[in-house]
Amino acid sequence: MLFLQGLRGASGSFFDQFFMSCTEFGNIHIILFLIGILYWAYDKKFGEYLFVSFAFSRILNSFIKLTACVYRPWIEDPKIHPFEGALKDATGYSLPSGHATSSGILFLGTFLKGNFTKGFKVFSLICLILICFSRCYLGVHSLLDIVVGLIIAFASLLIVKKLFEKMGDNPNFDLMMLAAGIVFSILLIAYATFKSYPMDYNSAGKLVVEPAKMALEAYKDTGFCMGILISWVIERRFIKFSCEGPVERRFLRIGGAYIGYMLLMNILYPLIKSSFAPQIANFLNFFMFPFFVILIVPAIIKFFQNRNKDVYETVS
Repeated sequence: MLFLQGLRGASGSFFDQFFMSCTEFGNIHIILFLIGILYWAYDKKFGEYLFVSFAFSRILNSFIKLTACVYRPWIEDPKIHPFEGALKDATGYSLPSGHATSSGILFLGTFLKGNFTKGFKVFSLICLILICFSRCYLGVHSLLDIVVGLIIAFASLLIVKKLFEKMGDNPNFDLMMLAAGIVFSILLIAYATFKSYPMDYNSAGKLVVEPAKMALEAYKDTGFCMGILISWVIERRFIKFSCEGPVERRFLRIGGAYIGYMLLMNILYPLIKSSFAPQIANFLNFFMFPFFVILIVPAIIKFFQNRNKDVYETVS
């Protein structure tokens, strides 16, 4: 990390904004929307697989983060000075990297299991490498943080693959997966609330990481997990939309969904944050995005598919 810091200084900040863009590309909300694009307009089953893997990876990520309680690199070594623009999202404990876990689900999943060309799979792997490298380059994660985050993503993809195979033999297995998600979420909230945390203070006399804030972070991951699993089960059982259709209509879905996503992000998100207690606000804010992507958008797609059956029958 000190070598990368020296490289960052020697380049005169030439690459800083590029790698900031890379790190922002690995944001949980961007990854969710990108999986949504695959789900709405390319391969629904593959999108479902990535969503469910995403849900369980976030819970696993939180459990490990709260157990390891590893401080950020600049706290462990004062010689490390992270890029200031990257500090906004670099809160709480460091290991594992949430960006590596989230981007690993999409890009590693695409590389390993997606029905894409070799060129696109290589492109996905390059995106993953750039996102992960950016976290180290900007000084907010160590290589170990990245590796553990990728292991969580890989393990989640592998486990959910096995679970989906079981679901092929038992159509009600999705309810068991939802029940497991609920149990793990409750356990995470209890664990985050009642476990003991390191009580180390910085030179200013403040706690390096505040336990109350870490407990609040757990509500985000449980909201995200529940938003994915509940929406997935409801869509699978009642909506049953198809991602098929004319190319122009698929692009229309993506454009319309993007507008709705931005409304959630810029209007509803801050409104919920200011209107509810922090625990409820965190849960609702991270529940509503997958709820919108996995259930609301497909319900709208299904509505128009029913109204324009002749168009879809012609395409099929």
